[in-house]
Amino acid sequence: MNPMLPLKDDKHFEASFRPGRDQIQVLVVLRFGVTINIEKGEGNTELKLYQDRGKMIQNNCTDYCRPILDKIDKLYDLKDSWSLPFVCVGGSSGMGKSQSAFALGGNRPWFYWPVVDFGEDTQRIYRNFESISSVFNRVTRDDKPMDKTKGDILNCGSRFYEEEKLWTYGFILVLLTFYCCLQEDNRVGEMLRMEEKTSLYVEKYNLTAVVAFRNQMKADGKLLPFFVLDEMTGDTKLEAFQRNVFRVCVGWLWL
Repeated sequence: MNPMLPLKDDKHFEASFRPGRDQIQVLVVLRFGVTINIEKGEGNTELKLYQDRGKMIQNNCTDYCRPILDKIDKLYDLKDSWSLPFVCVGGSSGMGKSQSAFALGGNRPWFYWPVVDFGEDTQRIYRNFESISSVFNRVTRDDKPMDKTKGDILNCGSRFYEEEKLWTYGFILVLLTFYCCLQEDNRVGEMLRMEEKTSLYVEKYNLTAVVAFRNQMKADGKLLPFFVLDEMTGDTKLEAFQRNVFRVCVGWLWL
């Protein structure tokens, strides 16, 4: 007899026993997490312009992003690096940094979103990624990096990154899981974008869980995606955390 007694949310109480004087074993499972919804973007003409222009760059300017892509592949080939170096693409406003995210192509897929606080003056292209960007801002703030010491946040080898369970690690993990569950397993050189409303259940995880999942993907022969974070210009502890949390477990490109 295995009765299941529901509790609130995702918690449940399970008891396994037989009638009589046998020993009773009780298992309590408590899951603490949040369900996040990523909505489809506006789909405005600005997005199509960036996508079409990106295809033109891929077809007619094959060397445009080649140094960036080669560098990313070399980083993913590193065998013993716990903390992956990152690529920073600098340039003034209007130099085409955001456009490069739509023109990368190459040998592996990537996620993209701007790390901005949305308002009336936010660029129209960014509004197509407002939902996933807002979720990222939310989970990184929920990890409370502003309450940590500057040394903990700036040092990728600190105990904070190596031992803490973080919402952001859980967010990265569900995105990697989402990619692995895609029916098309050949999304080489494509931006991974959720075209429809998508619900993802996020729990806190530690770095070991993300690295183990990453290594299993590599063992299974799956291409590891990378992450393109746009508008990463600030120097607060929050923004340093938003950069370093990717640096320690996957791979990312700073535009």
